[in-house]
Parts: sequence; structure tokens; C-alpha cells
Amino acid sequence: MSGELPIFTLGGEEALKSLPKARWVWKKFWQYGVDRGQQVLLIGGGSLLDLGGFCAAVWKRGLPYISLPTTLVAQIDAAYGGKTGLNFRGGKNLIGVYAPAAEVWVWPGFLQTLPLRDLRAGWAEAVKQALLDSAELWQAVQAAPFSKPPDLALLDRLIRVKLRWVEKDPYEREGARFALNLGHTAGHLIESLAQKAGEPLRHGEAVALGLIQELSLSCQRGLLPESLLAEVWTKFREEALLRPMPPFSRRLWETLLRQDKKIRAGRLYLPLLVAPGQVRIEAIEPEALYRVMRAYTAT
Repeated sequence: MSGELPIFTLGGEEALKSLPKARWVWKKFWQYGVDRGQQVLLIGGGSLLDLGGFCAAVWKRGLPYISLPTTLVAQIDAAYGGKTGLNFRGGKNLIGVYAPAAEVWVWPGFLQTLPLRDLRAGWAEAVKQALLDSAELWQAVQAAPFSKPPDLALLDRLIRVKLRWVEKDPYEREGARFALNLGHTAGHLIESLAQKAGEPLRHGEAVALGLIQELSLSCQRGLLPESLLAEVWTKFREEALLRPMPPFSRRLWETLLRQDKKIRAGRLYLPLLVAPGQVRIEAIEPEALYRVMRAYTAT
């Protein structure tokens, strides 16, 4: 390829992570003769990084790519760890590979341009990072207004939480990195159900609901003090992150759960919080998760 470098533009949100969009990107790679001696620069939120990272990772058996995340959820979470993926038949990230970015460039100025709803949704991932790290970081996030981006020091700390968990288990084989799924089993189900209901939620909004429901499960199993659940619930309510649950049938719920990547050899495993910085991986009966999700629907 010679001459001016091509720029491809795509929309955002979860609908971007599809096979038709991936085919469109690959056609562009073909049209412009993109080869393995070049790098792809991805500028966008988490969905675009997922799509673009996957397309680069499998084109000609792997192109290097650089991520320039533009949303809060992407800057503290999605840009790191190499998880790329597309959705398939309503299931989250069922097609994908581990392919870390060659570099990640973070410019906090992007966060000043985010709509308030997107900014608040990104803070839900910040809550998850804090709960996985320490009581001190949870207190810092709890005290922050979700209507503003985190300051540079807090942004740096949140990024480093994700990096530490990834470094322990880059390919999620030893179990350590599995903790990063906190709130995401219920959260992904909620996100898929909302998409099917025609009322999509932001990823972070679904994760906020998923965190509440999975922390409730931790409390029911005697692992987590109810006082911490109350703190998280209160913060999410104050920041307008507790959206209504989408409607769902038991049959649809079971269909989506059956394809969840956290099911191993037919058993569902969840990271359950014991205290900030302490997580326990446990096998969970699907019925227990269904009950807490239905209980939240009734609140």
C-alpha cells in the first residue's frame, strides 16, 4: 500500500461487534492491501477496540495494532489484556481471540467530551476495579462524583488494577484473571436481554446491575457483609446507574446463560466478593443466579 493512509470510520455501541461489521473491516483491509508490515490504529470506545482488535488479530494471521481508547470504560478496562471479540446470536463475545495491543495510548482529554450517561456508565467499571483492589481505593471511588472524569492520579490507579490482574494470568488459564469477571456474568446477561428487548443499555449500566446482583449472591452465601452491598447500592442509586431490568423469560435467560464463557465442563463459576481486594471463585447453581436477578427485578 502506498500513498495516503486510509481512515475507516464506524459507529459505536454493542451492535458494532458483529460478523457483518467484521466483514466490512476485512474488505477494507483487502481493498487497501493492508499487510503484516503495517500497524492498525484503533481510536474509539470498548466496542470498537473489541471489533478492531479481533479483525487485526486474524487478518493474515495477525496484524499489530495500537489502541487509543476514547471512553472511560475503554481507558480503564477494555483497552488492556488482549480480549477481543464479537457477539453472536445474542451472546456476548462468543467469537474472539487473545491479542494484546502493541501499545495503548491514553489521552484523558477524550473523557471531557463524553455524554454524561456514557461517563457514568464507565464509572461502573471503576467500582469493579476498586472492589477488586482495596478498601482504600473503593473509598476513593465512592467519594468521587460520577458526573466528572476521574483525576489523573485516580485514572492511573484504576488502569494499574486491571494491568496487575492481567499480568497474573494473561490468558485466563490459572484462575487469577477470572476475578475481573466480577459483576459480568449477570451484567452480560442483562446487556444481551436489553438488546433483545430493543432497549439497549450501556455496558457499564448492565455491569452496575450485575455487580449489585452478584454482590447480593455473595451476601446470601455468607461471604460478604451486607453493609458493603448497601454502600455500592447507595452509590449507584445516587449516580443514576440503577436502570430498570429488561423483561425476560426463563427460557431466554437459560439460552443465553448456557453460552456464557464462564461455564466450564457444564458448571457455572463466579468470582464472589468477600471484601475489597478479596475474591473467591465458586461453582454456582444457575438457579441461585436466576433468583437474585428475579429478586432485583421485583425491587
